[in-house]
Amino acid sequence: MDAQTSKQSMIPGIPNQISARPNETFKAGLLRKGVAWAATLALGGCVLAPGPYMGVAPREDTTTQADGQSAPAEIVQNGITFRLHALNGEMIAQLAAAAAAPFAPSALPRVVPSAYRVRSGDVLRVIVWDHPELNNPGFSALTTSIVSVGATQSTGMPAATSGGNLDPNGRVVQTDGTIYYPYIGRVKVAGLTVDQIRQDIFKRLDKAVSNPQVDVSIASYRSQKIYVSGAVHTPGTISLTDVPESVSDAISGAGGYSQGADLSAATLNRGGKVYPLDLYAFFYDGDVSQNVMLEDGDVINLPERRLKKVFVLGEVNKPVSQIMPVGPFSLSEALSDAGGLNGISANASQVYVFRQGPGRTVDVFQLDAASPGMLVLGDRFELQPRDVVFVDAAHVTRFYRVVSQILPFASSLYLGTEAFK
Repeated sequence: MDAQTSKQSMIPGIPNQISARPNETFKAGLLRKGVAWAATLALGGCVLAPGPYMGVAPREDTTTQADGQSAPAEIVQNGITFRLHALNGEMIAQLAAAAAAPFAPSALPRVVPSAYRVRSGDVLRVIVWDHPELNNPGFSALTTSIVSVGATQSTGMPAATSGGNLDPNGRVVQTDGTIYYPYIGRVKVAGLTVDQIRQDIFKRLDKAVSNPQVDVSIASYRSQKIYVSGAVHTPGTISLTDVPESVSDAISGAGGYSQGADLSAATLNRGGKVYPLDLYAFFYDGDVSQNVMLEDGDVINLPERRLKKVFVLGEVNKPVSQIMPVGPFSLSEALSDAGGLNGISANASQVYVFRQGPGRTVDVFQLDAASPGMLVLGDRFELQPRDVVFVDAAHVTRFYRVVSQILPFASSLYLGTEAFK
């Protein structure tokens, strides 16, 4: 073996038996080794480097607007558009201002308090003083206690006894809106106030009784009702009386709201149209615009707060599905209730809040909790019902990978059965 052959045979990976073309053999060996190393590095890169997950194709995390400014990252997956927003002071101020805006008072229906008008089903009590034979049913077997007021005047004080065969409840307004009264027959009373009814009976009765002293009152309010349902102690109907009824009166009449009531999501149903009521703003912030006056047929509903949940997932010590308390609930509180971030596996710089937006969109807010100053922003960031808080693992990752990890849960949570169509 000559010197050239000995030199080439000492190169690793090259066999001792070489062809007549040593240069070509050498190149072929290097090529085979290079392909092997390239394949190894490629497979290792798929495992170690951040990249696609669950079929999500890699793409840039930010887009550029027409004016050249950076826009939030946007990813479309399974027909859902995920938009990334970095949490900073300006963003939190905007969200807080939008959340603090109360319902427009003009959007709520208004009722001007007025005198009660009798309707079919109400029970009237009609009394003609000094004429017990004309007095209201239930007072038919009345005895008259005479109280002397001088030599020629007396005042008849009606007193009910157990005798008589008339209805003790009074005169019920019939379906045609009338009542029957002696000497004058049927009297139309539906739609009239008590004072109007008294004047009508006086005019008619004056033809049979000289200067009758007529008194009319409502013995039982049975024609007009409001309804209170949901998280109150005694849900049911409440009769409207001559005293105007407000939302707070109705809730008080139903025994008050229960501990699990969602005051900020109350509703008023009037004539088939549903109006939102923020009773938390009324009871705790004194916003009287939410305490509207009620009318016949109104339905007040207080939903339960058990559906008002937030979900804390990912690298936390205790993943939870938590019912929101009464009042504001911040991101820092949610993380604290979940036992805080996992000190070993959590990436504090990648705390995400997924929130359903309009249509098939999801807004994703990212908080860099690695900085103590940013934790203050987390305490100012108020969560909303059905928010999903996700803490990513402590490795370099990208937005599309986080979306792919949360995608099945977010799809079923926000879109329900629509996510599987």
